[in-house]
Amino acid sequence: MKHTLLAFTILFLVVSSLQSQSNTIVKTSSKADRIDSLMQTSYKDGIFNGVILVSQNGKPMYKNAFGYADKNNNSKLNKTSVFYLASLSKQFTAMAIMMLKERNKLSYDDKLSMYFPDFPDYANTVAIKHLLTHTSGIPDHYGLGIYKKGLTNNDVIEVLAKRKKLDFKPGKKYSYSNGGYVLLSQIVAKASGIPFNEFMETNIFKPLNMNSTLVYNKSTPVIANRAVGYNKAGELDDYEIFTTGAGGIFSTLDDLHLWNQALYTEKLIPKSTLEKAFTRTTLNNGKLTNYGFGWVVSEKEGRKSVYHAGGLSGYSAFMIRNLYNNSGYIILTNHGEASNIQEIVTALNKILSGK
Repeated sequence: MKHTLLAFTILFLVVSSLQSQSNTIVKTSSKADRIDSLMQTSYKDGIFNGVILVSQNGKPMYKNAFGYADKNNNSKLNKTSVFYLASLSKQFTAMAIMMLKERNKLSYDDKLSMYFPDFPDYANTVAIKHLLTHTSGIPDHYGLGIYKKGLTNNDVIEVLAKRKKLDFKPGKKYSYSNGGYVLLSQIVAKASGIPFNEFMETNIFKPLNMNSTLVYNKSTPVIANRAVGYNKAGELDDYEIFTTGAGGIFSTLDDLHLWNQALYTEKLIPKSTLEKAFTRTTLNNGKLTNYGFGWVVSEKEGRKSVYHAGGLSGYSAFMIRNLYNNSGYIILTNHGEASNIQEIVTALNKILSGK
């Protein structure tokens, strides 16, 4: 199956390990050496082909690249290689929505029917906040069997609009929906009056000097220094669709670090607005999910971390931000499920916690 997602349930366990990180007698340089040993071994054992950046106190303390970028050209990955982010793109889509909310261009309570009047009547019950938090009842379009080369937002919207009912009443439960985030990218375009890729470039990427980051769509922009995707068997499994919102963004370690640090400031939106993205969602019955706006939220002993994972075609990605001490890491790979991110994350967390 082309579409893959890293298991959030397993990641919750490893995040708990990372959250135990505290002031430790293990020196930063020692940690960097141990991380390098971990990554070198993972590369040699064939379970990692990609790039990694680890930060502490807001600054990179380890960054490296391992393996090939393009087998056909026999080119190696480097620290500035450009990767497809898969579902890490959702945090950017959520930011666009929050920015438009701050500009009074939309409200989180706006109904889907305001932007898609041709949808069935259930669109009168689905709000933007439901789409952001995966509580809308809109299905994940990948589960509807519509994946094809060249898949577009219009293809997804056409299929979703034909469904007679929601999977459940909005706000009743959490159910991860890529389809919901495709709709959000279209809402950004409708509310702002410009295409989604232009909004992202003008309002997020350029202001943050994320010069190697872009939205990939039907215009098929040229991506220099791009890592080509391969599957577990080492066969070509490159990115080949044009949907946005749920995915669609290519970026680098350095650009994502700029993004990460910008989220500790008010360069894009006030901190009070951003906090909503890092707050667990309350369902209709009062129970909490573990998802905010484009981020999975984990809290333990008063310490909050936010993270996201994703994968599509030959790409996998993971990013975590420890909000309590401005630390975390970014992992990007182009070798699909052959890169065992889950085990690497578990080991990495132990190193960072001084274990």
